[in-house]
Amino acid sequence: MEGQTDKKLRLRVLTPRGSLCDQDVDYVIFRSAEGDAGIQIGHEPFTATLNEGMLVYRANSEAHTLVVLGGAASVLDDEVTVISEIADHPNRIKQTIKELARARAALAEEERKGSMDIQVMEMGLRRALVRIDVSAYSIIKGRAGIMEFGEDAREAGNGGD
Repeated sequence: MEGQTDKKLRLRVLTPRGSLCDQDVDYVIFRSAEGDAGIQIGHEPFTATLNEGMLVYRANSEAHTLVVLGGAASVLDDEVTVISEIADHPNRIKQTIKELARARAALAEEERKGSMDIQVMEMGLRRALVRIDVSAYSIIKGRAGIMEFGEDAREAGNGGD
């Protein structure tokens, strides 16, 4: 048992913005969907869905806290890995949420613009298909029929001259 007191857990807290923590710790406590979980050396392997809450860990005789807004945790071979879309130190979490909200709004705007571009392309394709139909009709009716369809049809009919 004496050798186990020197052993440490490896804690990794990962977000899309990077690693918040990657260090040896004495213990980790986090809020899972099943309730609070406390992890120490020798904990059995498991995975958990995380709820919003605090993640507390002890390293170098000091308790540290992170805010974790959902995600997943994995415990395997004395390594705890937490993956969360939104997590940060308590004094920076509000700024992180604001930055993510701005990024999501920008992404939504880009998607909206992309949707508009697709609509414009679809309208152009429909117009081209109508012109093809008009050209085919004009060819079938003969040159006299070309005059019935206006300038676009005349251009299509004169292309072969």
